[in-house]
Amino acid sequence: MWNKIKTIIVTVLATLGVLFIIIMIIPIDEDDAPEHEIQEAQVEQESGDVSEADETEESQEVTEPQGSQEVTEAVEAQEVSEAQETQQLQEDTEEVSTEHQNVGHVVVDIPASEISDKKLKFTTRTLDGKKVNQDIFSDYDITLVHVWGTYCGPCLAEIGKYARFYETVPENVNIVGIVCDVYDGIDNNVDYANEIISEAGVGFMNLRTSDSVYDVTDVIQAVPTAFFVDREGHIIGEMMQARGFDATISRLNGYLR
Repeated sequence: MWNKIKTIIVTVLATLGVLFIIIMIIPIDEDDAPEHEIQEAQVEQESGDVSEADETEESQEVTEPQGSQEVTEAVEAQEVSEAQETQQLQEDTEEVSTEHQNVGHVVVDIPASEISDKKLKFTTRTLDGKKVNQDIFSDYDITLVHVWGTYCGPCLAEIGKYARFYETVPENVNIVGIVCDVYDGIDNNVDYANEIISEAGVGFMNLRTSDSVYDVTDVIQAVPTAFFVDREGHIIGEMMQARGFDATISRLNGYLR
């Protein structure tokens, strides 16, 4: 009887051993994995996602200041460029006018061959409404007459140069402007012309165009144009039509000794 019981026990143990081996050999499906193992895997995955997000944010934080720095550098470069252009404009103006700056009186040498028989005679008003005539030339040995228009881009670009140059001319030299599109007796463009000369800091007299002034300027086909007048109102040489500031002042300096 005892031997029979032992045989049954050994058989049961052997069967259990075989089952254990079979269970160990068969792979476990992920879907059948214990719940705590699945939770641990999810936690690790979420932790990895958070780390990647942190790395992305750090990368953005590094990149954003670089973009901001590039914008700042571009703005600074533009400011430097504008400052250099302004300085160059001032230097160009000073370069042309330095020869006779801060001189109380100069000798004006006008060749007799350049003094024309045409003598100016006119009446008109200044931009601020004062009535004037050709006598405005009598107190100066030479006057530069600058003809310009409110519609003329090159005129507006150079009006500031004439304004600064006027502050340096000798006491026996003058500048007078004629605004070709502002007519005496008509208010069109008067306010705009006054605004232009005010913003440019123009200190010299500017005349409106009248019928008698037009008798002088009717030959002008383009502005800016400049011509020179002696104290008796004679036109000196040829009119410098569509000529810029530098050429005009260079010719003026040629008459000054």
